[in-house]
Amino acid sequence: MTAIIPTGAPAWTRQTSHTDYGGNVNKRNYMGQGVVNALTDVGAEDFCRACSDLAAVARTAPMWVITYLCSDSVPAAPTIEVADGMTGVRLLSYVGDAAPTGFPSAARNGTGDVTFTFSASYSDDYGVAGAWVPKTADAGLHGATGGAAPCVISGSTVRVRAISHAGAAISDARVTLEVG
Repeated sequence: MTAIIPTGAPAWTRQTSHTDYGGNVNKRNYMGQGVVNALTDVGAEDFCRACSDLAAVARTAPMWVITYLCSDSVPAAPTIEVADGMTGVRLLSYVGDAAPTGFPSAARNGTGDVTFTFSASYSDDYGVAGAWVPKTADAGLHGATGGAAPCVISGSTVRVRAISHAGAAISDARVTLEVG
């Protein structure tokens, strides 16, 4: 038995189309017959719609959604509480400077100021590798503290600063970062 290796690129490369998921503009129902039982059958038109929608989801989904806690009271690397990625989910927290294989690392730059470093390439469940560079980043603060968390992308890193409306750094901020 030979293992199946998927065609096309992994979703995070943002190069997938409906054809990567089995869609085809020339797809037809067998012998021109439509769906016999709408509760159990899927017609070519339904399948093509699903392929197109799946490609759209893959192209626009974030690569990483990370919730972390800045460690400013006793200065240390931030604690990554949850890391949801296209390549894996980590529900057990880890310290940013000791990231598990395949997950982003994080370093403390100062109070409320963290830089995340991502790999240049990731592999999917089938071992197909695809290059990735952050293109978008958006972060939000947790809790009642008002403020903002602006992001700066530079190559394979994303820097996030938790600041109050007055522009002061927020100590021990909890932040969720979405990177695409």
